[in-house]
Amino acid sequence: MFLAPFLLPLTVGFLAVSLALALSRAWRGFSRWTLVPATICGLAYLALRYWGSWPMTPMYLGTVGLPPLLAALGFAHAGDSPETRFVRAGCAILALALGLASLFFPKDFYLPFLKTASLFSHAYLIFTRAAKSALLFSGLWSAACLSGGRQDPSSQRRAWNWLAGGFGLWTLAMFSGEIWSYRGWGVPVVWEDATIIAFTATWFYYIGLLHLHLTRRWPTRARHWASVAGVLLILALNCSNDLGPFRPPLR
Repeated sequence: MFLAPFLLPLTVGFLAVSLALALSRAWRGFSRWTLVPATICGLAYLALRYWGSWPMTPMYLGTVGLPPLLAALGFAHAGDSPETRFVRAGCAILALALGLASLFFPKDFYLPFLKTASLFSHAYLIFTRAAKSALLFSGLWSAACLSGGRQDPSSQRRAWNWLAGGFGLWTLAMFSGEIWSYRGWGVPVVWEDATIIAFTATWFYYIGLLHLHLTRRWPTRARHWASVAGVLLILALNCSNDLGPFRPPLR
């Protein structure tokens, strides 16, 4: 466990190097490979957090759980097209921003409580982090489609496929959380909790966006802009509440 305090700074460092390489024409080919150690360090940090609280669920991993997943998505999409380079750099930017926020504003000063030992609590945590990563990734592909000035079918397909997949994962997370709440507290939804309201509001936002995509009610560019706006919505409503007060790292 003594390695845990150093793994998150290492993750942030590798992400910073990857972003710097992505912005450099001479070395941008290496930016994809520096996402590998960032993913490994980030996942190792999450594994140690789990190990320290097992069988309870380590809550408040909304920000710290996303950088390794975004780094893995950026690495998994090989290629040197302008859209792929744009998305890979976007993954590094988002992962770096979330990693820095987790590093300087941690929210790990709690004790896991007994009711988080539920299988549905673990499912909620896993599905939520996967859903956020998928929807953020979809927004990056939409941004790539908007910035490219041309309608690349492959990029369009990836944007909407990740949107549909992220919405499905978000739905599984929501219902896992409701079952966990019902089994633990006797009510499926605690409406007084602002986090639940924000989570549900985001779900309804993506219901509308998916409906507009399937019915083609809005032009393609408008739907891509709505997907990009979803990135800001997730960061503002569903990641900020997992941050705590400022605290210097490695204190």
